Amino acid sequence: MIPSWKGLVAREPLAVTALSLVLMAILTAAMAGVQSLVDVGTVTIVYLIAVMFAAIHGGFLPALVTALAAAAAAAFFFYAPIYDFRVYNPVQVLDLVLFLIVAAVMGKLGADARKARMREQADVLREALIGSVSHELRSPLSSIVGAASILARAPEVTTGDRLLPLVQGIEEEAERLNDHIQNLLDSTRISSEGIRPHNEWVDPGDIVNAAIDRKQRALAGHRLSVVIETDLPLVHVDPALIERALEHLIENAAKYSPADSLIEVRAERERGEVRLAVTDNGVGLSREERERIWERFYRSPRLRERIGGSGLGLWIAQALVAACQGRAEAFSAGVGRGSTLALHLPVPREAPHSARASAD
Repeated sequence: MIPSWKGLVAREPLAVTALSLVLMAILTAAMAGVQSLVDVGTVTIVYLIAVMFAAIHGGFLPALVTALAAAAAAAFFFYAPIYDFRVYNPVQVLDLVLFLIVAAVMGKLGADARKARMREQADVLREALIGSVSHELRSPLSSIVGAASILARAPEVTTGDRLLPLVQGIEEEAERLNDHIQNLLDSTRISSEGIRPHNEWVDPGDIVNAAIDRKQRALAGHRLSVVIETDLPLVHVDPALIERALEHLIENAAKYSPADSLIEVRAERERGEVRLAVTDNGVGLSREERERIWERFYRSPRLRERIGGSGLGLWIAQALVAACQGRAEAFSAGVGRGSTLALHLPVPREAPHSARASAD
């Protein structure tokens, strides 16, 4: 099968250069044909068509080769003395110099546009692949989690010294894998579809309690302190999204803190906002880590070899809270001195003062 020219140029820069030179030859022949009828003038403007074609489809190098060939063709065929590469007219010399400068700039811009388009296509393909694989894994994994949960509570297993740890291990690892898949699905959703929150009036304390309940397994090896200010105002957010965001903060604190250390979860009012904060006594954050901790796929170089993870959790948390018009912040006194990750939720002026007032 003979490949199409689009497929050819997508794979081979030399083919792009050749096609650009062919296009330049066609333009040269066309201008030479009308030269006797029309004053062509500065022909280099027309050659920019071939230069842009080369830049968009092949990058900077094919564009540069095409520009040099076009300048040579203009000097040889159209600028006196004809059929001679020497050019004596100062205006035409300036025209060639300016053409090469403009061609170089256009080549750079076209090459940047080509790279951006290729990155976009790669991102779309990656998101589609992640979404497809994650959805395919979700169903069998849910069956494994359900079966392991039932087995862990079966009398034959609970009374056995050897089977119970094995089944509990399967359940824990399956749930951990399920969390990773959920992160991938959330990542795909955020990148491709965007987040459409379904806001409702909710008590911040309910969000905190729900998130803690769902992360009991991660918190099992730590001491937990929960502080919820009384009479907090209601917030108008999507409770499922904020719960999910807070779960990521709790899981991050448990992962990067030593066993039996204290983790504090607070809900408090702060300058017209409700602040949900998770404080740990773990590895802490450097200045660079504080600035980059919410980036997608970011993982600290000093920790990535010792502690597993995907670098998606906090990025997802930040995106979820931002969808509810909130924001996320990180605080730390330095490396090894613990950290505080916080979600700030806006309190609308028309918000009911508290859950009790709303019920009344």
